[in-house]
Amino acid sequence: MPTENAMPPGAVTPSHCARRVPLTFSDRLAVSLDLRIGADAFSLPAGSIERLHVDAAIHGFSAEVVFSVSSEQAADTLFPRFTSQDLITATLAVANGNEGFADVEAPPWKLKGPVTERRLAETVAEDRAGLPVVRRRYTVRFLDPARVLWGQHRPVELHAGASMKQILEQHAAPGMQLDLAWQRLDQAQDILCVGLGADSSASFHDLVLWFLHENHGVLELDAAEGKYRLGGAKAKGGEARPLDADVIEEIRVLAPEPPRRAASVLNASTEAAVHRRDLPSDHAVIGVRRDALVRTPVQTEIDRRAALEAARLAPPEPGLEISLRRCPPAFSAPGALLTLGEELGDDIHGARKKYRVIAAELRARAEADDPDLDDETARYATSLCLRVERQGDPTPRLPPFRRPSYPVVVEGKVLSASGGDGDRTWHALEGKDDSRPRYRIHIPLWNKTVVAPFLPGHAPGHFFFPAYKDQRVLVALGFDTAEIVAYLDWAGRLAQDTQGNQIVLGKRDRDQTTVRHVYEDQKPALRVERRLGRDVETLVISEGTIRLEVKEEEGQDEAAPMHDLKPTVEAAKARIAAEVRESIGEVSGKLEGATGGATASLEAASAEVEAALEQAAATVSAKTRAAEAELQGMMASATEALQILAARVGEAKSAVLAALLT
Repeated sequence: MPTENAMPPGAVTPSHCARRVPLTFSDRLAVSLDLRIGADAFSLPAGSIERLHVDAAIHGFSAEVVFSVSSEQAADTLFPRFTSQDLITATLAVANGNEGFADVEAPPWKLKGPVTERRLAETVAEDRAGLPVVRRRYTVRFLDPARVLWGQHRPVELHAGASMKQILEQHAAPGMQLDLAWQRLDQAQDILCVGLGADSSASFHDLVLWFLHENHGVLELDAAEGKYRLGGAKAKGGEARPLDADVIEEIRVLAPEPPRRAASVLNASTEAAVHRRDLPSDHAVIGVRRDALVRTPVQTEIDRRAALEAARLAPPEPGLEISLRRCPPAFSAPGALLTLGEELGDDIHGARKKYRVIAAELRARAEADDPDLDDETARYATSLCLRVERQGDPTPRLPPFRRPSYPVVVEGKVLSASGGDGDRTWHALEGKDDSRPRYRIHIPLWNKTVVAPFLPGHAPGHFFFPAYKDQRVLVALGFDTAEIVAYLDWAGRLAQDTQGNQIVLGKRDRDQTTVRHVYEDQKPALRVERRLGRDVETLVISEGTIRLEVKEEEGQDEAAPMHDLKPTVEAAKARIAAEVRESIGEVSGKLEGATGGATASLEAASAEVEAALEQAAATVSAKTRAAEAELQGMMASATEALQILAARVGEAKSAVLAALLT
């Protein structure tokens, strides 16, 4: 499979704010930058920080910070460590710096990751004698740990009987924590090949994203802890923080198009009970569909793929993009929940809904020309934009990635549970729930044993020539598959001067039948020889001669071959392990399908209830407004009646007074 860029549906890409010119406001921020270089630590407060840019998403972030260090009064201890080759880990913390408005109990927005770019500029004194450096202006750019460390990680490995969870735990880099509580990650596979390497444009980070995309999974990052969560669904729970109207400048509704296609799962296996599974969609255009082609006789694999393709058809819900006019009391980092303040009213689209922040972009530039470098807060020209989705939106938010390139081609030796050392025996490992026999092949490079289909290969079924014990073969490894693609040696090789051909049948040199066609004096000769120990029968057809010979050669009979029971025991263990994995996979597949169906039903029911509540709230609000309008009308009518009555009373008084005077 060629390596290519992939853009998953619902991907969140930098920059997340759609507004080309971000809205800028002046506000006070509490900012700090901590740098860890080896065993040394350096802390820079807000007064030292001139500029910062954070582009964060639910799955990762990038940040750039520009800061100054003075060397007029004291030596700049950062400089020699900054210019070393040691890894720098940066931690940026941002909070509202306005006393009386900031939420002091809320934690700051914190991002931690390894530095990928560093540079500096030096300022010298006006008195250039000796060129004294009075200030250095540093710039660091850092990203989340997985993007940096896994982005440079390109291993080529083979795992047998392992799960994806074990592989991820094995490759967790320093500064990374993994939450892997997902059933799909626990499923052990006969083969898992990490096929990257120096020539691959895809990295281990790409492999993880590709695995998540293929299994409709999600990736969520707690940037403060450096903790990644890989799961089949988005995290639930959490308290939603209100976003008040006085901090909101503009709200834009993002209404994504649902998939306009249906789906079908096609099974190309001749042993399949059902060859097609159609998955309709209420939003599909008639005649438009996406087919998924598989080839397997195992029904649970079809059920799992059908559940996966059905999940891909779920329509995304409208989200929001919110530009702010000032910093909120507490920053909402990606993954946090929020609601729009009640003072915005019920008529706007986002009223009474819970949202999850999936992206945030912050830009800040210090306004003071000559700040106090030790100040913990500073005033910045700031822009802050949030992108949010409905809390119940199931759409995965994965970044773009490169698809890993398979197969990985390596050499192996065929194993057989029958025969002794040197015997050309063959053995097929039978599957538990399917009729697919398999070879067992030892891969010396990793000292692992894999299974490959026991198939005729490129020869038609008339030729039954299985790969024999210890035969060198070329094996093509997929991510979770293996296949023999070539045979690398002969059972019996003829001398070059004969220019002949030979077929070797049987288990060993002293227990076999050979059919040999060679040239003798430039004339073809055919020899068929059957041998069992010293007993030899030979048929020779040559120019003008047919000779049949039966004889017993001189010497002593060879000792009976000793059978090595170790391959048999290993084959039995492998068969039992495979059966256990197949049983677990079958149960997991059924449970996963049932869980997915139940989760989808629950989410649909929740969405239906939430929609009903929203409609009811809107109806009540409309009726309340109508009642208020009617009451106001009645009050207006009553006021008018009182005014008329007062006028008539006045007229009556005037008439009475006039009558009395006359």
